[in-house]
Amino acid sequence: MGKIDVGASSAHRWTVCTASPQFILDHEADLPSDRTSYADEGTLAHAVAANILLDQPIPTGLSDELVGYVNGYVAHVQSHGGKLAVETKLPLFYMPDRNGIIDAASSTPDAIYIDDLKYGVGVSVDAQDNEQLAIYGESIVRQWEQAVSFKPDHPIHLTIYQPRDRNNPEPVRTWVLTRRELAELAGWIEGQAAEVMSGNGVFKVSDKGCRFCKAKGLCSAYANQGLVALPEAARVIELPEASTLPRSERVKVLAAKKVLIGWLEAVEDQEVSELMAGADPQGFKLVTGKSNRAWSDPDAAQKLLSQHLKLDVTRPRADLISPHKAEQALKNKELSKRFQTRLHSLITKPEGKPTLVAETDPRPALLLETTFDNLDVI
Repeated sequence: MGKIDVGASSAHRWTVCTASPQFILDHEADLPSDRTSYADEGTLAHAVAANILLDQPIPTGLSDELVGYVNGYVAHVQSHGGKLAVETKLPLFYMPDRNGIIDAASSTPDAIYIDDLKYGVGVSVDAQDNEQLAIYGESIVRQWEQAVSFKPDHPIHLTIYQPRDRNNPEPVRTWVLTRRELAELAGWIEGQAAEVMSGNGVFKVSDKGCRFCKAKGLCSAYANQGLVALPEAARVIELPEASTLPRSERVKVLAAKKVLIGWLEAVEDQEVSELMAGADPQGFKLVTGKSNRAWSDPDAAQKLLSQHLKLDVTRPRADLISPHKAEQALKNKELSKRFQTRLHSLITKPEGKPTLVAETDPRPALLLETTFDNLDVI
């Protein structure tokens, strides 16, 4: 049996929905995995950053892109000066038997700086009102206060450094609090954690908390948020024609659109997870989904394309185009056979993700490998 998750990284959820940690633990075996290749990439970036900050050698064979982004983060951290702690494991202030790892923390006579590296691309992470940052800040400040005291108005800079964010070109996002303000927020977080552990947690739906909750496909509170907003006539499988609904009820349906779409996507993820685990198809099956061609070695592709196209090679992969767009851009240029052969060798077509379709779909069902790890040996 696992432990209830009240870690810093999921605090955005459990500080709002205090029933969610126990619910997730109770249904752990039925939930989709949240491990991705992006998480592995982020882990590598953190390890490289820590090695550079600690003057330790870094692995060979790293992409220029990763090294470039990590060096930007390192320069930001080093700009603070003062006492520096890197990849520091320490007890969480609200639950000392659980640990957290702080990417970087600096203390100077004028301020404290907590820096958290986020290597994600598609989801922007804000620093303002970020519970994870607050937990890291309070935890290490309490540790430092065993040796030195900070005045109530001592500023604490809580920063997200997200250099690859497609939605926000500014990699540095900072939330500044005083020592007193951080302590007050920490008191509220401590109370929410106590409610979680008491077993009397309450389900509460929120955009922030539910967005990445892997249990929302099973959560009736999440589903009902959309359903309670619908008119009575719409709470059946055979929905009425939109034109038959009075405008007063139609606008209620529109108000529920976002959460209903999110719930349906979560239900779909749940069905995919169960089919991947070996459940028998019931009206739906998995097939190999479509995929787009990609570069097998983006750095090599950028260098090759720069021979005929204008690319800013000083910014790692900043404007690297897709294979399709590259072929279109090179269409009217005179290319050597060697160049064409090299270009084609750098293009790969990854296997498509498993896609949920109706059993009547003509595409063959995905053949899943069966493992016998959990069978008893007779």
